[in-house]
Amino acid sequence: MSKFKTRELLEKLDKKIESVQSSEEFQSILETFSKFHSYSYHNSLLILTQKPEASFVAGFKQWQQKFNRYVKKGENGIAILAPFSYKKRIEKTSNDSEKAKDSDEENYVKKTYFKPVYVFDVSQTEGADLPEIDTSLDNKHQYLLNPILSLVNEKGVKLKFESLKNGLDGYSKGGEIVINKALNPTEKAAVIIHELAHEILHSREERAVLTKEVKELEAEAVSFVVMDHYNLEIKSDQYLALYKESYDLKDSLKRISKLATSIISYCDQNLKTKKS
Repeated sequence: MSKFKTRELLEKLDKKIESVQSSEEFQSILETFSKFHSYSYHNSLLILTQKPEASFVAGFKQWQQKFNRYVKKGENGIAILAPFSYKKRIEKTSNDSEKAKDSDEENYVKKTYFKPVYVFDVSQTEGADLPEIDTSLDNKHQYLLNPILSLVNEKGVKLKFESLKNGLDGYSKGGEIVINKALNPTEKAAVIIHELAHEILHSREERAVLTKEVKELEAEAVSFVVMDHYNLEIKSDQYLALYKESYDLKDSLKRISKLATSIISYCDQNLKTKKS
């Protein structure tokens, strides 16, 4: 039964990606990534497909054990795909004496498969109030810039602030990022993330294969997801509107989600350490 359900979910996922034909729909996917950054890109899309208004999800037991909340009677879960692993014995053609020399561990290979599990949105539960997230920051437009600068340094990328003309906000050129020093802190953070995405996602080989539109779409999408996660608004219409049906959107979404998640996780940890 779970095999059929898994296939059904994967088909639903493909249909959702294929149906995206406007920048507004694409932006709604990115906003979902920002809300559920701890989930894989395909599970974020499955949540969006089944319950677009979802804001915070957890498993049935997790709601009880971690949040002291209970799923309301009659609520239907949101199906996502979870990985499970098992060991499979390797069939060998060698003779018995050679087999004896092999350790037991070498005779097995790890296999992974996916099967449906169910999560529930907070709106489907009742009980204790959720713990409030501390968002009281001294300078909302400044605080995110510092961990971003730290991340750039950790990635071994050089960063310069210069006066750039002709409305240019910044650019990257393989190991180096140059940012317009006239930008405010929020704009600097957003542009640095955009250019860092180019550095990480678009190697020299990839830059030669991918079109300029796809590269700009991916870089700005990463920046949008991260900034949206921290409730910092940026103007991304110029790039997000470039989405066309001819793009291999599935591959792009995977890259966007993975990189945005790693940047958010790094910033969260950096900010947490700073507060403690």
